Amino acid sequence: MSSAYVPGQPNPYFPKHKYCGIPVNRNIKPIDECDVHQHAVAVDILTPEHLWATFQVEAEDMLKVNGRWVTDSKELNRCINAGYAKLWLADKRLQWAGLAAFASKQVGCGLLHSADLVEVNRRERERIQRAFAQAAVPGVEYAAIRQMGTELGAAKMYERLAFGNKHLFLDIYPLHRFYMERGWKEFTAYLEKRQNKRYAVEWRVDREVLPFATPFREIQQGFEQIESGKLNDGVAYLARHEQVNILQTIMYNDRLMQSLLAYNQLAWANEFPSGDYEEIKLTLSAQCKMKVGWSVVFWKDACAKLWVADQRMAFVLKAADRFDALLNGLERMEVEASIRAIAAGGGVE
Repeated sequence: MSSAYVPGQPNPYFPKHKYCGIPVNRNIKPIDECDVHQHAVAVDILTPEHLWATFQVEAEDMLKVNGRWVTDSKELNRCINAGYAKLWLADKRLQWAGLAAFASKQVGCGLLHSADLVEVNRRERERIQRAFAQAAVPGVEYAAIRQMGTELGAAKMYERLAFGNKHLFLDIYPLHRFYMERGWKEFTAYLEKRQNKRYAVEWRVDREVLPFATPFREIQQGFEQIESGKLNDGVAYLARHEQVNILQTIMYNDRLMQSLLAYNQLAWANEFPSGDYEEIKLTLSAQCKMKVGWSVVFWKDACAKLWVADQRMAFVLKAADRFDALLNGLERMEVEASIRAIAAGGGVE
């Protein structure tokens, strides 16, 4: 199979698009198949807006089962991971999507950690509260409050990670699919047509904070690099769009999120005995655990700030360079095997 996606040709990851081969601003159906009203023929025209809507619906459908949104955040994460993985497997030019499959998988690892923290601290809090009810032991009430704080913090982290994971996917997956199916010329000509109010879309972000489908310049720059064959440069631009335009706005600017990340960084850097922290890393395999030579780690410094865009971008670009090196080295087959596992719903273990 060609390393680049060819619209209309058999592909194990995507069926033939319903409007494949139909030019923009032309009728969708042949005239003889259109409805006739007295002396007029009703002709549906393929518009750029209509095209964008089909890819948006495709993204949303990947996060649904039998027409209903997947509500379990861990299962939703698996759907997102698989979506990114399939993009890269279908079109090897889309290197950002391959990296995103691993990055989103790592979000899933964070979701597991947060869910475990919630459950562990809930059980401990309930144990302490039972002890407090049985005997007025000094300090027990304070201990219960501390456990509740950790429990609530983990629950908040879980919610924000899931929110960011979902909305980034809904923003960026349709961009890749439009480029794959319609090519660079139409992508650049019609990018701004994506942002319209004619078609209903899932977008739970405050539109005063971040309007849906804003055509940030990094999007065009990223796909321009892909079109030129500079795949890792394309990753850099799309990573900036992902991290700064989207996630910084909808997740990292949140003050409570920043406080939770600061505590996690402090606890991780100092290896607090409670173990209530998660090391910040990206492992370029289907599993969560660290893998020597395949993992990139954020700075283990108590003063490092993951929520600061420039610090986070340095970490992401380091991961992008490592991914590029693996793809262009002897490890490529192993990388592809991991992405295939993620595409099949695996990973996050």
